[in-house]
Amino acid sequence: MKRVVAALLALALVAAAGRLTYLARAPVEVAPAVEVEVAPGQTPREVATILEARGVVRSGRVLVLLARLSGADRNFRHGVHRFEGRLSPNAVIEELLRSPRPTVRVTIPEGLTIDEIGALLEQQGLATAEDYRRAACSEDFAAAAGAAPEAHCAEGYLFPDTYRLAPGMSAAEIARVQLQRFRQVISELLERLTPTAGNALLADFRDRAGERPWLTDAEARARIVQKAVTLASIIEKETSRASERPLIASVFHNRLLRGMRLQADPTVIYGLAVAGTPWDGKHLSRYLRKPGPYNTYTNDGLPPGPIANPGRGALEAALFPASTKYLYFVADGKGAHRFSETLAEHNKAVAQLRRR
Repeated sequence: MKRVVAALLALALVAAAGRLTYLARAPVEVAPAVEVEVAPGQTPREVATILEARGVVRSGRVLVLLARLSGADRNFRHGVHRFEGRLSPNAVIEELLRSPRPTVRVTIPEGLTIDEIGALLEQQGLATAEDYRRAACSEDFAAAAGAAPEAHCAEGYLFPDTYRLAPGMSAAEIARVQLQRFRQVISELLERLTPTAGNALLADFRDRAGERPWLTDAEARARIVQKAVTLASIIEKETSRASERPLIASVFHNRLLRGMRLQADPTVIYGLAVAGTPWDGKHLSRYLRKPGPYNTYTNDGLPPGPIANPGRGALEAALFPASTKYLYFVADGKGAHRFSETLAEHNKAVAQLRRR
């Protein structure tokens, strides 16, 4: 009996060893590239959890076990590690043991345009504004981003965030890193999106009650994303206050659902810039009735594409607006806005603010 038990135990150990060997070599396709920072004080388990969440490994537990068995878990190098291509857990561990490439930390604020991001990168010596614009306006890149054909370049899809960039990265590589981050954020938000009556972006899907086609239908997803990014960019330019974004969003959703024009000043300003006649900062009222594709005073619905690159807060507000009856808002001169349900209330608010 003891021999049988011993034999079974030996077989189990062999099977376990075989399984572990298989898992150690089984690759995962990591595309596009993923960068993960290993910070001082992080445990191997914490690092493995992040790698699993980012899709670099299938199982963080297996990675920890393999690292522990080899003694590598005590030697993970701090810094930013880049993972790309077909990678086995063993290959991931090898990368974690290497000295990471030096990186440059850069923060790209919310609401900048392609040209403004390019100027920022040039100022920090990371890329020329011309090269960045060329990359962002490449037809192939704009198409890969999911921008509508009539939109301006890949505006809206270059996600604002704090990045650690490797010295020598090309402008095109920087743009791809931003696009990758955008895709991650928009996917997270779309997973939470459910059909609601007050969401103008979902008006095309009213006949599919209870469904969430943007999760399974590539065409439906593209339409939702294009509209969401465009609306989010307007929200981003209208307010910098996080608490106001859902309210601003509700105004635009309510107006779209009622067939009212958005009448958003930032769209007019952007249209002037795209046309090569940037606004000089004076008397915008002169341009409000001037025809143009981005003029939401003269055109119905959303403009052809985004007018800036919105952050997560604005994207979230565009997809999840507050539930209100507001149709109007006006700046109060102190960085906030007053909201109104009727034109009479709005005119009263405007008059009060002018008397200050």
